[in-house]
Amino acid sequence: MLTRRHLLAGAAAGSAALLLPGTASAAGPDTQTDQGWLDWIAAHRGAVSVLIDDGAGRRAARNADVRRLLASSIKVVHLSAYAVAVAEGRLDPREQIRVGDWDAHHPFVADGRAHFQALNWLGVPCDEYGIAKNSGQLVPLARIAEAMIFFSDNAATDYLRTRLGDPALRSAAARGGWTRPDTRSLGGEVLMLMMPEYAPPPGSPVVVRRAMGDAVARRFVRDPAFRAEAFKRWPSMPQTADEQWPWVKGHATGSASDLFSLHRSIAKGLYAPAREILAQPLSDRVPPGASEVLFKAGSLPRTLTVGLSVRWPGGRAGTAAVLLTDVSDQDQANALPLIDFLISALSVPERFAALQRALG
Repeated sequence: MLTRRHLLAGAAAGSAALLLPGTASAAGPDTQTDQGWLDWIAAHRGAVSVLIDDGAGRRAARNADVRRLLASSIKVVHLSAYAVAVAEGRLDPREQIRVGDWDAHHPFVADGRAHFQALNWLGVPCDEYGIAKNSGQLVPLARIAEAMIFFSDNAATDYLRTRLGDPALRSAAARGGWTRPDTRSLGGEVLMLMMPEYAPPPGSPVVVRRAMGDAVARRFVRDPAFRAEAFKRWPSMPQTADEQWPWVKGHATGSASDLFSLHRSIAKGLYAPAREILAQPLSDRVPPGASEVLFKAGSLPRTLTVGLSVRWPGGRAGTAAVLLTDVSDQDQANALPLIDFLISALSVPERFAALQRALG
């Protein structure tokens, strides 16, 4: 069975019929349906950032330039940098990578078992924490990039960032219209939650938190004793969304405009290797007449993010970037109808109009 993380990472199925906006029950919008998400958006317009263009003359936006948490949607930046490096011959997708070098970026927890499931997908025996039993086993570099998107594997993201470097990530994103994305270590963020003595005080400048997270992530990679200490500490880390929220608030942010620009550029033909990977998770959700759906989403406590495009033969491409905050755990679990609805909004004018009405 697919988990919620898999649904956000790249798999989806089914959607409810679309009704007219404005029929939410007194108990609140039922986000198991398309209609429920329209009602949720209409009721939470201050917590919504959207930029959507169907490639056929329709565009809608709300709070598109407001910076919000990005969650795993940031990984499209790393994928774009990987694609540029492959296209320029600086990386070979067939290069054989030691699984142990990939594992070294995985601090055991806080990834929804994404790394564990990525290793199982590749047939790599691992323990229950997602650490390969044979660290010398080899996998192609391309599989690591795919694991980052298919399973939203944070360790794959940090591995690629280490290989490529932040300047390459920023340069690749800038080609697509996203200037200076926040590409801090995801493993470092987890380690600072597990071991708060290595984190800066709340409210510290972004540059300080990013530097401290990067430093603790590098230590985790290089220092076996520190890895052992981290392993002992994870059972006592904050567990609930409310407990984690003070930490989550300091995560990387960006705007719907940023996310839209990069997804739009990929859909229009920039970064071909990235497009090929993004097209796989929702290959069974391509609407009639279209050629493919490109997709990457993410979640954190109280946060749900989506970037996707629909492409048609002949060059038409529609793109949507959606950043939501104040999302309950239950509404996060109902992300699938929202994803389905966004695909339909890019394909069907009436559904696009319904979203416009909800956005106000």
